Amino acid sequence: MKQPLRIYLTGSRGILGRHVRVALERAVPGCSVLCNSADLTDLAATSDALRAAGPLDLVVHLAALVPVDAVLANPARGYAVNTGGTINLLAALPDVEAGVGGHQAARLVHCSSGHVYAAQDRPIREDDPTVPISVYGKTKLLGEQAAREICAETGRALCVARLFSLHDPAQTGNYLRPSLERRLATADPEATFELHGAGSLRDFLTAEAAAQQLVRLALSSFDGVVNLGSGRAQTVAEFAQSLAPFPLKIKPIGTDTTLVPDVSLLNGILGEAND
Repeated sequence: MKQPLRIYLTGSRGILGRHVRVALERAVPGCSVLCNSADLTDLAATSDALRAAGPLDLVVHLAALVPVDAVLANPARGYAVNTGGTINLLAALPDVEAGVGGHQAARLVHCSSGHVYAAQDRPIREDDPTVPISVYGKTKLLGEQAAREICAETGRALCVARLFSLHDPAQTGNYLRPSLERRLATADPEATFELHGAGSLRDFLTAEAAAQQLVRLALSSFDGVVNLGSGRAQTVAEFAQSLAPFPLKIKPIGTDTTLVPDVSLLNGILGEAND
């Protein structure tokens, strides 16, 4: 009898991670989703956690220091988590797998970011140049590069999924959605609503929808780099209006940019019915 799929999930306590865990359990009834509890910046702790997990079929790596301002405030921490944590995860896996006779190396699905690209005036393809302008984007790109090189050298299957503009009702802090919701809670419907980058185009995807895409991708046989998104560009002004309980009198301020993915490859993998 075939054993249930054993999946190791990092970042399970984050917003995306919570949705991914639910989506995995729904997509693969009876699977074992083993959630990482170790600090991935600590190689010994990471090795101990993986050893305790036992043989694995799939590793979904979401753990990251995400807020752009948090990474900018402490770049060393950003590199330690986003790049070093990925390296430690990959460093620990072979030792664990070596102790499991005949068990194939687990495939890795590595969650990256659209911030590895620079803004462009058209949808961005996976083969477009990666020229991150933020420290966060640079940490994610280095994590990608490390994963690709290590997996290529060790023969481990790897899928790199680049997420763009994620949002969720449970988000807090300085993410766009909670920032807008805080302002809208006290906004005067008759007053001008100043909005930085109001005309900027983004692909706003809910964390739940992103999790479903990630899980379908993880359960596919695709290896390589792929953009995740809805394929529907929306201005920041339109997104703000979708959250508002009244018509906004938006006054654009600042510079507009476009950062949206071309999701042709994703649709080819998951099918054109992808949402």
